[in-house]
Parts: sequence; C-alpha cells; structure tokens
Amino acid sequence: MRAAIVPGIGFGDYMSLRDLDELILTCRNEEGRGYIAEAVACYRAGAYRACIVSTWIAVVFDLISKVRELALSGDAEAQAIIDDLNRWQPLIGKGDMGAIKKSLDLERSIVELVNAKFVFFEGLQVQDLERLHDDRNRCAHPTYQGTEQPYAPSAELARTHLVDAVRHVLSQAPVQGKAATAQIIKLVESAYFPTDPETAKLQLKAAGLDRARDSLFRSVADHLVFGLLEGSASLKGRAQTATALRAVCELHPLACEPRVKKALNLICRRAQDPTLPLFVALQRHLSQAWNFLEADNQARLKEVVRRMDDGIAVRVLPASAEIPDLNEAVKERAKKLTPKQLGLIVEKSKHPIFVQAGVDVYCESHSWDDANTNYSVVIEPVLADLTEVQIKRILNASVEESADLRGSHSFNNFCRYIYENEKLPKAEIVASLTGQGMGHLATQLESAPDDIPF
Repeated sequence: MRAAIVPGIGFGDYMSLRDLDELILTCRNEEGRGYIAEAVACYRAGAYRACIVSTWIAVVFDLISKVRELALSGDAEAQAIIDDLNRWQPLIGKGDMGAIKKSLDLERSIVELVNAKFVFFEGLQVQDLERLHDDRNRCAHPTYQGTEQPYAPSAELARTHLVDAVRHVLSQAPVQGKAATAQIIKLVESAYFPTDPETAKLQLKAAGLDRARDSLFRSVADHLVFGLLEGSASLKGRAQTATALRAVCELHPLACEPRVKKALNLICRRAQDPTLPLFVALQRHLSQAWNFLEADNQARLKEVVRRMDDGIAVRVLPASAEIPDLNEAVKERAKKLTPKQLGLIVEKSKHPIFVQAGVDVYCESHSWDDANTNYSVVIEPVLADLTEVQIKRILNASVEESADLRGSHSFNNFCRYIYENEKLPKAEIVASLTGQGMGHLATQLESAPDDIPF
C-alpha cells in the first residue's frame, strides 16, 4: 500500500511522479481535500512541524467523518461512537473537564479504535499512523523533546506522513473488513447479480472494491471460492459466484490469485466425489483455474472426467474440452455418450472433439432411421464446422465404413449442403457419388436450379 521509504531511494522518485497537488486530488471527497490542503501549504512553506500537526488533524477529522458515514448506513458500533461525540460536544462548550478528557482520549486512540471495530487498516498501515501520532506529539508539545531545542522534523519525514495520511486514510472509502466482505457477498448472492464479468466488476467496485485494500480483496476472494465449492445454496455452484470470483481476480490479480490457488487445492483434496465436477466447470469462468491446481488434484479430476455419469457429462464436458490436459479424457468420455446426449453438448460447444465424435456417430449408422436421427442431432448443428477430411469421410462412409447412409434423407441433405456451399469442388463431389453407385444423386445435384424463379 505504501511507497518504499528508504533514505535516498524510492520516495523521491514517488514525489517526482506525483506532485503535492495531485496528492490532494486523490482524496475521495472535498472535505478530505480541504483537511490535507492546509498540511500541504505548511510543507511548501517549510513549516514541517506545522505540516505534521495539520496532517494528524486531517486524519482525525477524516476518520470521524468515516465513522459518521457508517453510522448513517446503520452500523450500531459507529452510531455509538457518534452518540458519545454528540453528547460530549455541548459539555465541552461549557468547560466540562470530564467531557474534554473523553474527547481527547478518543483523538489519541482513534486509529486503534476504528481498526478494532471496523478493520479499516492493514498491519503496517497502523504502525505508520501511530508514528504520525507520535511525531505530532513531538511537534506540538515542547516537553516531549526533553531538551531546550524544539523538535525539528526533516522534509522527508513530513512528506512521508503526508503520503501515508492520504494513502491510508483520506483516499479510502469507509470500508470495513468483515462488514465490507459481508456486504459484497450479499450482493453476489442476489438473483440479479450479473453473469457478465465487466458488469460484475462495476457492481463490485460500487459495493466497496474500488480502490479497496489488499486485505478486503483477499477476504472476498476467500469467501467466493469457498462459497462456490463448499458453501450454501446461495453461493455454491452458481454462475454468479464464479463470475464474481473471476471479476475480483481481474480487478486485483496479485492479491487474489495466490489465495484462490491455495484454496482450490485445499478444497479439492477434501472434496466429496459429487462436488468434483465443479472444479472442472469453473474453467468456463476462470480460465486459470486448471493451472492453479497441483498435480495430484489434476490427476483426480482427469478420472472424474472419464467416469462421471451421463447427466453431469453433458454439463461439464464442454468446459473440460477447453483444458488441453483433459482432451484425451474428454475423447474417451464422449465416445460413451448416446447421440442425443452428444447432441446436447454440440448445442453448447463446437469444440473439434465433439464435432469429430458426431462424425464418428454418423458414420456408424446402421439404418436409415439411425442415420436421419444422428444427422439431425450431431451433424446438422456442426455443418459449418466440419473439416475437409471429415466431409470426405462422410461422403465415402457408405462404401468405406459400411454405413447405411445411401438413400437416407439425411445423406441427400448433406450432399446438397456441401455441393451448394462448395465445401469440396463440385466435380469431386459428383465423381465420388458416381463412383459409389449414386449417380442418380449426383445428377439431381447437377440439375438443381441455381436461382429460384419469381
């Protein structure tokens, strides 16, 4: 989250690319920009003590503003803090020392308090802000120094605190850890959450993932992958959950992908057999899912593809075919499907494995009824996808493979399609049919009018 701060390295490069005016603009609202503008003005004037004091004031104001936002959204703990402030402030105006002390205690502990209740920060960010508070006290309280010389912070230290304040606080939305994750998961559970990745990204960013911390991305990724594969019906096996998982991985791959990889392997090793096809189907939404899996899990899923029952195979084989490592297992399983089951698959996928399986089925037809049925379910849907080799095989299957195609309506329709669309040279089609004793069909093709008269 923060720039590398090593004396003479990194920080100067950061500031050279992003000047102070641009730093102010990264604050998420006008109030935040107003808070930090005074600190920046002090820095420019060389008043580094004043810069650090003003920076801390900006942090406190902004954190209280974030708590107010959470209270308005219905957060009970945030509302309790705001109720205390509202109760103390009239008393402070009357000089009530008890209220003044409580208010000052809140300011001193504000970072620790909001992080404990709302998980606003990650580990090192808390340390950065505590250092800012300590340096603010050195700047504002002469007795802290213990010498006759006032504390004199360097320009680099003042810049560091400015950047940390903006990066960790003023540029961030009031997004809590557990509460933010719960809000996003609730969004994904909705029946109306999109299955389009780009639309999903827009909704997730609006729900709190826009400029979110790494910890929130990791938390959301964990909840999605465990929910997709092991969760309740509101998340498990749903296309919306898989889409959301893909979206968060694309929004922040460095934070999410290692978590998803670790979780996938953990869950796959302990998964019960009925759940295993979900790991293969995930490939349809998350293209890197297979590569995330380690060798033992990949081997297990290969056996799943070979042995899964027909109903699951129809749903999962299209995704399986997109994984090169599973191609042989997919070919084996496709051979065991009925023509009707294979037809359901080619409606979803025109992968070469299923096109070839359809050609195999059609060229093994042993009656006209079989030929016509097989053609309608496994050949007609993929006519445009047939290769030249496959077209020639079908054309010659009656003789070379003893397929009962000659005279069937389906074979006549096939020949008419490849002739009219010139999938092979017309002369070659005519010669092949004539050579197989189907000169009458060749004559019909040649005599068919090219145009429909009006």
